[in-house]
Amino acid sequence: MEFRKLTAYHLKATETDLTVLFNSLKRCKKEDFEDRYRKILLTLPSYHDLKDENSYHMMLLGMCAWLSNEYEVISNREVGKGRCDIILKSKKNQISYILEFKYTNDSSVDLKQLAKSAIDQINSRRYNSELSGTVIRIGLAHYQKNVEIEWQ
Repeated sequence: MEFRKLTAYHLKATETDLTVLFNSLKRCKKEDFEDRYRKILLTLPSYHDLKDENSYHMMLLGMCAWLSNEYEVISNREVGKGRCDIILKSKKNQISYILEFKYTNDSSVDLKQLAKSAIDQINSRRYNSELSGTVIRIGLAHYQKNVEIEWQ
């Protein structure tokens, strides 16, 4: 609980923001998850701090502390035919999640297509090979504080 409070404090997020974000994820409420994630991007970091794919990855990874009781949070571990950004492996026979981040510094890039390429990467590299049950794949494509999210 203390770690969660510290994470919220250092991210300058309310516990409500993070609770709603992850409750939306766990309940498969894609639109609510996207809305809350966009709100967090608009209010928390400076786009000067979001310099590359790893910046977004680390930001969301820190927030995943909220899920540590229910999920094994796996980051950058080799699985299948590559290294996935974040895997949220259910500890309680719930849905598991695979999150793959993409980033561009080119405003003309189609973020929807970039998010779809993240899903393609998850599938082609078989990042789900060690997961059982239902798995949701999430591709997050970023340009500064803009994001498009694809779910499968």
